[in-house]
Amino acid sequence: MESTGIYHLNLLSFLRERAYKVSVIHPARLKNFFRFLNPKPSKSDSKDAKTICRFLMACRQENNPPPPIAEMIKPLVREEERISQSIAKTKTEIKTLLSILFPELEGRFPIFAKNTLSILLDLPSSQIIKELPRETFFQSIPTTRGRKVKGIEKIFELAQSSIAGNFPMTEELLRFKIKRLSYFEEERRKIRELIESVAERAFEREIRILTSIPGIGKSSAITFMTEIGSIERFSSKTKLIGFCGLDPVIKQSGKYKGQYKISKKGSSHARRIVWIMADSARRYSSFFREYYERKREKGRTHKEAVTATATKLLKVIYVLLTEDRPFEERSSNHNSI
Repeated sequence: MESTGIYHLNLLSFLRERAYKVSVIHPARLKNFFRFLNPKPSKSDSKDAKTICRFLMACRQENNPPPPIAEMIKPLVREEERISQSIAKTKTEIKTLLSILFPELEGRFPIFAKNTLSILLDLPSSQIIKELPRETFFQSIPTTRGRKVKGIEKIFELAQSSIAGNFPMTEELLRFKIKRLSYFEEERRKIRELIESVAERAFEREIRILTSIPGIGKSSAITFMTEIGSIERFSSKTKLIGFCGLDPVIKQSGKYKGQYKISKKGSSHARRIVWIMADSARRYSSFFREYYERKREKGRTHKEAVTATATKLLKVIYVLLTEDRPFEERSSNHNSI
């Protein structure tokens, strides 16, 4: 059957429960095959069914669906990703509002520390703080002990010399954004706890191996395994790299030879987490740092070098998971992977 977002899942589950062998085909592959067989744009359900049958006869489709546990966790992982994007967007909006209400704060104070956000929720602008007597300001802060006192004093001092104007409606908007940020962060925490409670049992071996690579934490390891499902699904490193859309593509004709680019045909979610893992690994692992630096010395941009490192990371991960062994730090010059 053709993968249709979420709409094929009930039928897929129904067939699997009754021990039918089911292959889920990527829509892009079917689309290209359909164009090859049918130059005319006419389309119908019966024609699509025949095309799928002819595709299965012409192309050997591997029956290697992800394990049910991965499919069960995946919606939560995707939701966590969306919430993380919303958190990043909300933080940017808060910074923008503070550049109007309290411009002196950014760069001199940790804006998104809990204590700072708590103060800004009650006192969302330098104008409000400036109008308060010193004693009243400190009394309005729940905790005034140790290091927190110095930080609070700094906020009060910055407010006295602030150039910000009076914008009451913007102050209310900042309060809304801070409450929204708090809500998003709490939701993400709950979702992460739920994911880990299931994934730690399902992917115990894989998490142990992946976290042996410096720079890769448990959260990234779980997200990666949820996206790929199982390493047994891939018969080679190339298949894993292609699934993540990091396989190289070159366009060449006659004397023209284009630049190598990645296909981006695979899972964008898997590609995203691999790129994040690679960017972290090249900072904390000498093996991947050496590999990244060699790419930079050859004139690659930072993004290109990290993308190349991501491909290298997938090759290493494939070997580690298939051979069931942890990562061992060594020079990338002496590695055969």
